Formats: sequence, C-alpha cells, structure tokens
Amino acid sequence: MREHFAAEKIDIKLRQAQLMAAFAESDPDPVFRFDETGKITMTNEAGTDLIHSIVKKGRNLNLLIPDIAKFNLDECIREGEKIDFVTNLDGRSYKFTITGLPELNIGQIYGSDITDLKAAEEKLKLALKKAEDSEKIKSYFLAQMSHEIRSPLTALLGFSAIIKDGINNNNSSDLDFAFSAVEKSGNRLTRTIDQLLNMANLQTGGYEYKFEKVDLSFIIEESLEEFKTTAEDKMLKLTFECKVNDKIIFGDRYALAQIFYNLIDNAIKYTEKGEVKIILDKNKNDKLFVTVSDTGIGMSEEFAKNLFVPFTQEVMGYNRPFEGNGLGLALSKKFAELNQADIIVESSKNNGSIFTVKFN
Repeated sequence: MREHFAAEKIDIKLRQAQLMAAFAESDPDPVFRFDETGKITMTNEAGTDLIHSIVKKGRNLNLLIPDIAKFNLDECIREGEKIDFVTNLDGRSYKFTITGLPELNIGQIYGSDITDLKAAEEKLKLALKKAEDSEKIKSYFLAQMSHEIRSPLTALLGFSAIIKDGINNNNSSDLDFAFSAVEKSGNRLTRTIDQLLNMANLQTGGYEYKFEKVDLSFIIEESLEEFKTTAEDKMLKLTFECKVNDKIIFGDRYALAQIFYNLIDNAIKYTEKGEVKIILDKNKNDKLFVTVSDTGIGMSEEFAKNLFVPFTQEVMGYNRPFEGNGLGLALSKKFAELNQADIIVESSKNNGSIFTVKFN
C-alpha cells in the first residue's frame, strides 16, 4: 500500500508538472525549465524565439541571461527559492522570476518583456522632473514679483504721501488731483498684484493657511472701514447688521477677510445709487451665513454661470465701463472652499445682486 501510495503521489506530481508545462506553452512571455547546472530542459514557444534571437550555440541559462550567473541555481532548486530580477537582453528590458521546485529537482524561470513599461516609467519620471522644475520656477517667480514690484510700489506710495504733507500749505487743485490719482492708481495696482499672487498661490498649492477662532463680525467691520469713503463719494448707503450673538467660526483669518473685501468691493463698484447692505445671521440649522446685497446693475443669468471663472467680466475689453481684472469673485470662491463655505448668488439685470456666504 505504501509503494502504491508513493507511486500515485509521483504520478500526481508528474501530471501537475505536465499541466504547468501546458500552461506555460500558451504563455506569450518566455518560460524556461532548467536543471541544477542551469541547462535549459524545456521552454515554451516565446522562450524558443528568445533563445534563437540571442544565443547561437548552447542551451544554458548563463549564455541566454548573463545576470543568471549571480545566482546559485542548484541551491535555488534545493531550497525552493523564488528570485526576482530585471535585466536587458538584445536591447529590450525583461523582468524574470526564478522558482525552485525541489520535489521535481528542477527550476522554472518566467520572463516578462517590460520594455514599454520602462519607457513609460522614464517618460513619467521626466514629466515629474519637469513639473517639479516648473513649480520651482513658479515659486521663484512669485517671490521675485512680490519683492521687485510690491516693495518699490509701497515706497512710491509712501513717499508720495510724505511729499503731499510737505507741500500741503501750497497745494493747488491740480496737485490735489495729481496726488489723488497717484494714490488711487497705486492702490489699484497693489490690489491687482495681491490678487494675482493669491490666485497663483492657491492654484499651485502654495497658500499656507492657518485655522483659528475668528469673529466674523469683526472681519466684516474691518472690510467696511476700507470702503466708507468710496461709498460716501458715490453717495451710497453702506450698512451692516449683525443678528446673532455667537459670531465665532474656526477658519483662516486672511482668507475670510479676502472673501468679504471682494464681495463688498464688487457691490459698491457695480452700484451707482441706492445701498449696499451686509447681514450676519444664522439659518434654521444654526449655521452662520452672511449676505452682501446691493441695488446695482445686477447680471444676466447667462453670465452668472461663469461668475467665478478667473479673469471674467460681463463686459470685457479696454472700453469696459468698470475697472478690475475679474479675479475678485474667483478668489472669493476658492477662499470660501478653503473655509468649508459655499457662495450662492441671486441676481438679475438692473435689479441688484445678493451674495450669500454659507458656513458649513
């Protein structure tokens, strides 16, 4: 019975080996069977093609795949080891897996042509390096722009104010107009540079945000202070109504300030008469929201679909009636998302607009 069982076991192993060989024959990649000396005893069609293309004489793995010499094939078979390695053959890249089968005293090696994969990997590495270089250039450019443009502009505006104070007693109407134009143009240019830098930092992931407890009413009141004179010059009523006691959220202070600065700026810019009203309140879900409403020109439904696209205005071109670069609302949208907030717009032509910032 023991002899019969042993014979049956050997027969099963042989049949398994035959099945493995039959499977390997249909494999499109090369498969080799070898003995402890490295002599190839069996191969599939793909393996035969590889042998014929590389080796002119002999059927030893060392001749076919020189890197095989690094490994002890006899030990690999005896210990049932599995070895993976990559090598180049006849100008192409292959990944091979050697597997020892001690019960049959043979080894098998499975090959896979990875030339195209290696080429794609190299292209990916090159593309990644170019992207990294591009990011370095962008960071350098942003740093240089901040220093080379913003710094001298700040100095010019500062010295302009000093000169104005120095000759204040002898100012003529022409000088008053000139100083006012310098200040207005300088502030406009400073604002444009700030917006460009903010957009670039947000798009490249370079914006460094800091979340902390922020009083929303304080942020809004700070923004309103900057627009009081502009609203008075246009004879607009500018009001703020806070309807809640709990006005604290967890967010990025600078980003929140930019949201309301841009929304109030737009409301005043596009309103020639009437009022701009800001309300801070809570909805039925006890979530804070802020509305910025105006009695301005409003916008068409068609334009509202592209409202938050950078550099977009309803009237484009050099002859447009309103100044600006079309970045304010795009920035507000991105800064709102950063603070887990949504901006909802209600508007129609000649009926004003209502922008609602909902905090989640």
